[in-house]
Amino acid sequence: MELSCPYRQHDGLMPIDPCMDYLSIRDAEPVRRDDDLGVWIVTGLRQVTELLRSPALSSAWPERGRTRLHDEQSGTADGMRTADIVRRWFMFNDAPRHQRLRSLIAPLFSANRIADLQPFVEECVDVLLDAVTEQIDMMSELAVPLASRVVCRVIGLPQDVAPRIAVWASDIAALLVADYLPEVVQRGTLALEEIEQVVAAAPASVSVGTALEILRGAHRDGRIEEQDIAATASLLVFAGFDTTSSFVGKAVRALMHSGQWDAVTPERIPTLVEELLRFDTSVQQVARVAVSEVDIEGHRIQPGDLVLLMLGAANRDPEVLANPDVLDAERHNSRHLAFGYGAHYCLGSGLARLEVGAALNGLVRRWSRVELAEPPVLRPHHGVAVMEHLRLNVHS
Repeated sequence: MELSCPYRQHDGLMPIDPCMDYLSIRDAEPVRRDDDLGVWIVTGLRQVTELLRSPALSSAWPERGRTRLHDEQSGTADGMRTADIVRRWFMFNDAPRHQRLRSLIAPLFSANRIADLQPFVEECVDVLLDAVTEQIDMMSELAVPLASRVVCRVIGLPQDVAPRIAVWASDIAALLVADYLPEVVQRGTLALEEIEQVVAAAPASVSVGTALEILRGAHRDGRIEEQDIAATASLLVFAGFDTTSSFVGKAVRALMHSGQWDAVTPERIPTLVEELLRFDTSVQQVARVAVSEVDIEGHRIQPGDLVLLMLGAANRDPEVLANPDVLDAERHNSRHLAFGYGAHYCLGSGLARLEVGAALNGLVRRWSRVELAEPPVLRPHHGVAVMEHLRLNVHS
């Protein structure tokens, strides 16, 4: 077994290591101050876990957290970031608002509801793969349409909305990382407005048993404000699509480049998915802003400081895991932070596991051999590397 990240093997199909950004910062102190940006960067698994559950750190960074880039662009050190609708997302709120909104949506992601969704997910995979002959683009022909259709099903949007979700999610992703750029704010705001319009137009007959039914009912009962309907729906559009579609592509890419595609068998998929999540998670970092002093590793984080918790680097922490840069199909490890930790642990984790498992199962059931047809196409998008194409040749 190679004791190094497989992406570092320059085989002509992947000239750069897509993990390099966070592998390089992992080699520094597990907690350090980046004076250029004016933020704290935390990379150790133990330290990231500790801070994710710390009451001294707030999830409301779009309202309170700024970097020097924001201050330089705006010329002022005050003011809030992103957009009002994003600041309403429960993932960017603390208790009690976070708990109230999260508890409304949580039943949609229970084990029973995920089991109910399984036939729909597997049917989507079958329909998409049935159209494939000799070559498939994992992103445009499987990951993107699969995640889009599932998101529409969960929220309660008509399926004809699905083709629009990828563009919306991309523009919102840029808004979350580069909202100091006017053009990013313009495109992100437009995406959020279009989601709001689609949500408002969704008929009640479509939304039975979905997020929209729950949210509309909660509004009628006076438990949430009307703006929370579109806000929570836009959160589900972004989070449900972006992380899942990215993970499907990353999982296949990692298996191909590590030479472990043969390890993908139906009975081994659940364990393998956990290792894939650890190895190259979709969400590389989450932000927090300090609301009181925090002492960690000899450093003192002050109130108002922005803290970046690097989940991808923490999942490769050599202090915790042997050979962390090896994708080991035999590794049994559930101690990863791909879905976060604590009160903000990702609600959709079970659904994401279902989707990638169904995608991998659908591929191996149809084709005995797959191979990269060309180098994966990555597109930098305001600090986020987006996988646009991952083309595979398939053979029965």
